[in-house]
Amino acid sequence: MPDIKTLSKKDLKFLQELEELLYERKEAMPKGSYTTSMYKKGLDKIAQKVGEEAVETVIAAKNSGSGETIGEAADLLFHLMLLLAEKEIPLREVIKVLRKRHNKGNHKHIGE
Repeated sequence: MPDIKTLSKKDLKFLQELEELLYERKEAMPKGSYTTSMYKKGLDKIAQKVGEEAVETVIAAKNSGSGETIGEAADLLFHLMLLLAEKEIPLREVIKVLRKRHNKGNHKHIGE
């Protein structure tokens, strides 16, 4: 098992800042922003992109080294956060469900 270190406060702060940026971009819709272009394409396109990134992550995990897998996982996480912002679902709500499942001992989030 690899030496897993906990996320630093800086890492967690970055995720929070990224989520805030996604909501800010949704409100302001600045020209030239990739995020703006995705919001303009709508929920179906954003959801499709999440699916594409998930498939690319799986393929990278099967066929490539960890570098490509990490890059694809980053793309997947970004687009998932974009989808959540589009649906106005705060990331903390997803974390709350994961925590609740873990605390119940069901561990449904593992291998579900």
